[in-house]
Amino acid sequence: MELEIVQVIQELSTQGGAERVAWELARAFGRAGVKNTAVTSTLGEPVGGNTKIQRVAAWLSHIPTRGVFRHIGRAIVIPFFTIAASFAVRRRRDAAVLSHGDSLLGDAVVVHAINAENLSQKRLAGNWQWTLNLLHLWVWLRDSWMIRGLRYKIFVAVSARVSADLQRLYGVPPSRIRIIPNGIDVERFKADPIAGQAIRKEFGIPDDAKLIVFVGHEFRRKGLAPAVAAFERLGGNFRMLVVGSDNPAPYRKASVGDRLIFAGSRYDMTEIYSAADLFVLPTSYETFSLVCMEAMACSVPVLATRVGGIEDYLEDGVNGFGITEDPDDIAEKIQRVLSDELMLARLRLGARATAMNYRWDKIAAQYIELMGQIQLEKHGAPPPKPVVPLKAA
Repeated sequence: MELEIVQVIQELSTQGGAERVAWELARAFGRAGVKNTAVTSTLGEPVGGNTKIQRVAAWLSHIPTRGVFRHIGRAIVIPFFTIAASFAVRRRRDAAVLSHGDSLLGDAVVVHAINAENLSQKRLAGNWQWTLNLLHLWVWLRDSWMIRGLRYKIFVAVSARVSADLQRLYGVPPSRIRIIPNGIDVERFKADPIAGQAIRKEFGIPDDAKLIVFVGHEFRRKGLAPAVAAFERLGGNFRMLVVGSDNPAPYRKASVGDRLIFAGSRYDMTEIYSAADLFVLPTSYETFSLVCMEAMACSVPVLATRVGGIEDYLEDGVNGFGITEDPDDIAEKIQRVLSDELMLARLRLGARATAMNYRWDKIAAQYIELMGQIQLEKHGAPPPKPVVPLKAA
C-alpha cells in the first residue's frame, strides 16, 4: 500500500513555529516522492510539489491571530479549527494522519510545547497575565483529551525534555513516544554578508561595531530583561538589535541610548542574522527554539539558557555557550566570545555544521519511517518501499 501522510495544522505557512514545521515537512515529503495532504484553514506561502491542500473552515483565515488582538483571535480560531479538522480526518482512514495538535483524532501528534510546563514557568516568574487568556482553558481541555487520554498511537516529542515532560506530567508511556527534533532550511538560512551589511546600514550600525541579536515575541519569557541588563555592562562599541512584536517600553534604557535598537516584527530574518556577530537568548522555557537553530544556520554562535531542545544541540566552545539568566554571566560570555576573533571564527563554523545535521530532508526521513510503520500497523499491509529523501541542495 502506498504511503500517504495527512498533516493537520491550522495555519500552513512560514510564520510561527509549528506552522513552519508543517510547511517544511510538506515540502520535504514532496521532494521524497511521498503522497501527502495538508488539512488547514489558513494557507500562507504555497508549498508546491505534489502536496495537496484541503481547506476546512477557511473563513477562519480572516480572523487575525497575530498582533495586538492575537489572543482573542486564537481563542476563536484554534477551537473551531480543531473540531472541524477532527471531522475531516475521520474520513481519511487509509492515510497516516500526523496532527500538530490541531485535531482531536489522528495516528501521531507532534508535541511542539507542553503548555502545562510553560504556565508553570510563568507562575514561577510571577507572571499571571496568562490567566486572562481564555485559550489556555481550551488547551488544557484539549491536552487532557489528547495526551492524558492517550488518543494517539505515537506522541512525537521535539526534544528529550518534551519527552520527559510527557511522561512526568501526562503519564505517557515511553513506548508511545518518539523523539524527532525540528529541522532547518539550510538553503534559506545561510550567511549573506551583503544582506547583513544592508541591515546594519538600515539601523545605523557601524561596520566595526559588535552586534548582538535577540529574537522573540514574548520578551519576558524569552529573557530580554537579563539580556538588556547584560548589554548595559558592555562598552560603547556594542550594539543590540531586538526583533519581536512585544512592547519595548519596559526595556528601553537611557544608559545605552540608541545602541539598543528595537526592530519590531520582521520577516527578513536571514538578513538580520547575517548582520549579527552573536545571538543571545536567556529564555526560561523552550521546547526546541527554531530561532537558535536559524541563527546557527547563518553561522552565528548562540548564547542561550539550557532549556528544552536547546540543551540537545548547544555545545560549549563548539557552536556557542550555555548561559544562565544572570546578567553578569551573560555579559562575561559575550565579552569572551567577541574579544577573541579565533574563537568567534571557530564557533561560526561549528554553528553552521550543527545546523547541517538538522536539515529538513534528514528530519523528514524520520517522519516517513514512523508514518510508514503506523500505516503498516493500521492496515496489516506490507511496509512501504523505502524512500530515500533527496539531499539538500
